[in-house]
Amino acid sequence: MRNLIFVALLFLVALTLTSCKGKHTTLIAVTKLSDNYKNWLLSADSTIKIIDLYVLSRDSADEIMQQADGLLVTGGEDVYPAWYGKENDTAQCESFDRTRDTLEMMALRIAFDRKIPVLGICRGLQIINVYFGGTLLTHLPKDIGEDVAHRCPDPLNCLHPVSVQPHTLLHRLSGFNEGMVNSNHHQGIDQLAIGLKPSAFSPDHLIEAIEWEEPKGKNWFLAVQWHPERLKENPAFSEPLAKEFIKQAQMTSHP
Repeated sequence: MRNLIFVALLFLVALTLTSCKGKHTTLIAVTKLSDNYKNWLLSADSTIKIIDLYVLSRDSADEIMQQADGLLVTGGEDVYPAWYGKENDTAQCESFDRTRDTLEMMALRIAFDRKIPVLGICRGLQIINVYFGGTLLTHLPKDIGEDVAHRCPDPLNCLHPVSVQPHTLLHRLSGFNEGMVNSNHHQGIDQLAIGLKPSAFSPDHLIEAIEWEEPKGKNWFLAVQWHPERLKENPAFSEPLAKEFIKQAQMTSHP
């Protein structure tokens, strides 16, 4: 029965990815989908097809990643500290989803191997850094203090400034040197992985965005610590990210 469901799923995906004229429809894989992420992506381009990897079997998710034109790695639970050598800090963490950890590691491996565009959001930034060998701060209030509110009782109204580094992809997309972003996290980057560079910082020097240190010959990649999918106060740090990500995915699907 499971095999029949898997075959049916792939058949439906194949149908939806091809219009009556045979034109390919851009497929975006999302590691865990919510309405906010879905609506944000569709606001950038209503013609794309979005697949939630989290609800699929491991084999089905692997197959979708072999077809996907772009990967969005979304926010959520803490990354299990054993992934970055801090298992002794587990008590400082909150909820885990170890199945999701392994799903996202698999999805990232395929995405970077295939050189499709990758966009990370909040937890997405953190697990991408871990994927490349970096580490995380397990509890920001303890590790760096509370001068900057990275998480508030009302997560929908929690903002802080960021400074954007010049000559970065994020600076080119936003056009801003600084601005306000929303925030809802208690972990962040500690040691930045080799091959990545910071493209934004909060006032307490926490890394708020990462990208390739040397992008030549690599896929399009950007990850941010804030939540652009629900950032209404500063569209410059939201809308251009979705639009460029989809644009790059469409270029991947139409070489």
